[in-house]
Amino acid sequence: MRGSLSMLAILIVAPALAQSPNPKTHQTISGCLTSTGSSHEYQLVDEKGVTNIVYSTTVHLNSYVGKSVSLVGDQSATPSTDTGTAQPMPHFKVVKVQPASGDCKK
Repeated sequence: MRGSLSMLAILIVAPALAQSPNPKTHQTISGCLTSTGSSHEYQLVDEKGVTNIVYSTTVHLNSYVGKSVSLVGDQSATPSTDTGTAQPMPHFKVVKVQPASGDCKK
């Protein structure tokens, strides 16, 4: 009986351990942070020229507007489309911000 319970425990626990998800890794984008006029959304044009809509529930981004920054976070799977250019605009949820080298064009 004891052997049966041990075997049953192994059969239940082993698949759960094998399927444990990998820790989530964040992406980093860098560029000049600008305001969109909304108090919660900002824009950052990255090194590839892609305009990202950036936001955060934990990081105060307003103090970085007009500065070159590196943002760490998660990009949404479904970008919205800029109505003026019809270009995709990924949404990026910021979890960490760091000042970056480089100047923002004015």
